[in-house]
Amino acid sequence: MTPVLSTPAAREHLRVGASVTDEVLAPLIAAAEGRIALFLGRPLVGDGGWPTAGEVPALVTHAMKLALSDFYVNREAPALTDDQLRPMIGGYQRLSIG
Repeated sequence: MTPVLSTPAAREHLRVGASVTDEVLAPLIAAAEGRIALFLGRPLVGDGGWPTAGEVPALVTHAMKLALSDFYVNREAPALTDDQLRPMIGGYQRLSIG
């Protein structure tokens, strides 16, 4: 699956240079995308998600960047909560009944 958040975009958002390797960033990007997909209750791209990574709404992409920052800065105990995400991207949640 093509990530929604590219490594260069993640690098720019975190303001890190080459001293932080792609091997360090890749799992953080995956975790950030997974965190947002889990919150939304849907995949980000593909079946049940947006058709392409480029069609993911800017607010959802920004929420991924916030999750990425949280995972990078607070490696031992990430602090981004559902209550913080809900006002920003809660409207994109897939709610299940029953």
